Amino acid sequence: MLLTGTDLLTIERTLQLAIAPAFILGGIMAMLSLLTARLQRLADLHEEARNGVESPLNDLRMLARRARLTYRAITFAIMAAVLLCILVIAAFVEPLAGVRAGGHIAGLLLLAMLSLTASLMLFLREVLLSASKLPMSPER
Repeated sequence: MLLTGTDLLTIERTLQLAIAPAFILGGIMAMLSLLTARLQRLADLHEEARNGVESPLNDLRMLARRARLTYRAITFAIMAAVLLCILVIAAFVEPLAGVRAGGHIAGLLLLAMLSLTASLMLFLREVLLSASKLPMSPER
C-alpha cells in the first residue's frame, strides 16, 4: 500500500499533536521518580522511629500522614500519565479510523491536567508538612 501526500500530512500532523503529551509524560516520570524517593525516605524514617532512634522527624503519626499524601500524589500522577497515553492513542486512531474524537481528546487532556494538578497539590502539602518539622536556622 502506497501512502499519498494527504496520508503523510495526516501522519505528520498527528505526530506534531503527540509531541506535547510526550513531553508532559517525561515530566510526570521525573516527578514519579522524586515521589518514590521521598516515599522510600519516609519508610526509612519510620523504621528508625520503630527502632527507637530519636529525631524530631520521627513522629510516627506525621510520617504516616506524609506517606498517605505521597501515595495519593503518586496515584494521581500515574492517572495523569495513563490518561495522556490514552490521549496519544486516540490522537493516532482518530485520523486512521476516520472518526472525529476531538471532544474526547480535549476531555482526556483536561482530566490528565486535573489529575496532574491534584498530584502537585498533594506533593506541596507533603513538602509543607515535612518543612514544618525541620529545625529553623537562627536569624542573623
